[in-house]
Amino acid sequence: MNTIRTHKYAILLAALLIVALVKSFSQQLRHPILLGVVMLATMLLVFLVVFERRVERRVALIALLVAAGAFAAANALTGEDPQSPFRAINHSAALLLSGFATFVILRNIFAQRVIVIDDVLGAMCGYLLAAEAWAEIYLLIESAAPGSFVASTGFELVTWYGGVVVLSNLSLGSLTSVGSNAAVAVLPPATILVPMEALFGQFYIAVVVAQLVGAKMATAQR
Repeated sequence: MNTIRTHKYAILLAALLIVALVKSFSQQLRHPILLGVVMLATMLLVFLVVFERRVERRVALIALLVAAGAFAAANALTGEDPQSPFRAINHSAALLLSGFATFVILRNIFAQRVIVIDDVLGAMCGYLLAAEAWAEIYLLIESAAPGSFVASTGFELVTWYGGVVVLSNLSLGSLTSVGSNAAVAVLPPATILVPMEALFGQFYIAVVVAQLVGAKMATAQR
């Protein structure tokens, strides 16, 4: 148990990378249940790893239960329809969980006086969770205003799992400033949020790296 706690962010990072891999094959597999189950399992792991305070765990548990319930209802009642209200509820709960987890990880990093390898991996987890939070925002926008994004050739937005693949790709590309060829934002507020995510990504890296280096130097001086 102590070993798991010591390397908790390494475990979470591996899970987030597996989810990214599953997403990348979702359009070829055309298996939305598998994708949803993997995403919910990762949300459960985020809940177990990131949140330690009682109030935080209560908020995260509510978000997790709402996301799971909305996912089950969407698959039972509306199928792959990305405009389903159950999908919107699912994405809203996932946004709350991933965004809250990013905040908690950053707060914990800034509270640390001694930085270890797992804290660095935690910063990487926070980065990927931030990309997930932005992707959930894009999914909510596309659900409320279809046509806000235009998928490139070879990608699709007409199904739920297609939207998850395309907009997750767009989010990660924007956050890292590498760019994405999966989709383009064509309507507001998507057109302003995509560059805002790129700005957030640069700010995240600058602030977190400065904190990690500062804590390491302070430890060396002591």
